[in-house]
Amino acid sequence: MRKLILLLTLLMTPAALLSAAGISPDSLDAALPEKKTGWTLTDTIFPLSSHDLSFQMRGSLRAEMPGGEEASARFRMDNFRWNVEGSFGRNREFYYHFRQSFNANFRSNTFDNLLESIDYAYMTWRPRQHFSLTFGKQVHAIGGQEFWAAPVYVVQYSDFGGSLPCYQMGAMATWHITPTQELALQMSNIRGFWDDEFYHGGLPEGVESSRAPFLYTLNWNGNFLNNALEFRWSASYGTQAVDRDMWIFAMGQSYRSKKWGVYLDLIYSRQGLDINGVLSSAAPIGPDGDYRTLQNVDYLSAIGYLHLFLSPSFSMYFKGSREYGGLYRAMGDVPAGMLRASWNGQACLEYMPTRSRDFRFFVHYNYYQAGAVERGPLLDIASRQEHRVTLGVIYIMNIF
Repeated sequence: MRKLILLLTLLMTPAALLSAAGISPDSLDAALPEKKTGWTLTDTIFPLSSHDLSFQMRGSLRAEMPGGEEASARFRMDNFRWNVEGSFGRNREFYYHFRQSFNANFRSNTFDNLLESIDYAYMTWRPRQHFSLTFGKQVHAIGGQEFWAAPVYVVQYSDFGGSLPCYQMGAMATWHITPTQELALQMSNIRGFWDDEFYHGGLPEGVESSRAPFLYTLNWNGNFLNNALEFRWSASYGTQAVDRDMWIFAMGQSYRSKKWGVYLDLIYSRQGLDINGVLSSAAPIGPDGDYRTLQNVDYLSAIGYLHLFLSPSFSMYFKGSREYGGLYRAMGDVPAGMLRASWNGQACLEYMPTRSRDFRFFVHYNYYQAGAVERGPLLDIASRQEHRVTLGVIYIMNIF
């Protein structure tokens, strides 16, 4: 009985206190402190609808048939990245993007102090409708369509697109002229490593390293005809070393309808030091038997692409490139002129068994041929030929 009386007393005490204070149980919420108003960072990080986390994977079984060598086959993970991005702020004026590759080297860059495997680690602030600022590791704002395609979907890059070290620390200011046009000015590092680690054969003898190795890029993007027609054009200038500069001019144009899409990229680059390394690796041995970095090189690339959307489940594309590399100025005993030419042809059939285009099977054929032209034999430019057939799967796993 005593326990029952004690229990009833404990239950009735709060009600008595509320009554004595003139507060009814129904009005208890009104007596509590007011809920916090205004904006805080944590208010915008959640809900998750403003943020995306995904894993991007492309695995394959590939058969390689190089010219003059025995054929081989293997399973491999061609591309595996994780990607997180989102926006926050009272008006969603802040945007962040982080992407890391599990296929790249996990060593730290000695120049910018960031892992080589990290593609993106940047934040964008858009204080006004027509203006934004971006800082962090980002891609060079070079024009062209291949350059901006998600790597998981690109089975084979062109020589230029696949060899340019394009993810670098930097800052960019963008003028959003209209909802369909923008003009961007970017300043970024040319390299993430010191010269001796970055270039194929290190810094050539007698060449002094630059104290400010920056690449400056002016980029214009425009969309027309209800976004069916797109242009990505750019001009870049940078200082690689003392008296060693580089230029990149890129023009990318594309058109897409419901049934098909096409693009054409034209790229020309002039480099005091071979930053792509395509020519240097094709003629790797110098007079003293060491690797060397070629100087005064230029590259010209033309890349074409046609994509046919056959049905909701099937599509196919064809891709081709023609590229040249040479010397725009004599290097030692080698006069100016073309050194190397290459061309690449691709055909791919894709099957998407679900409504989502984030999961697809594909069969891909690739032909590649490169060899010396004009002045190339003077540097013993190596020839290369290859057929490759790939069976693979692309899967974008969206976590949230």
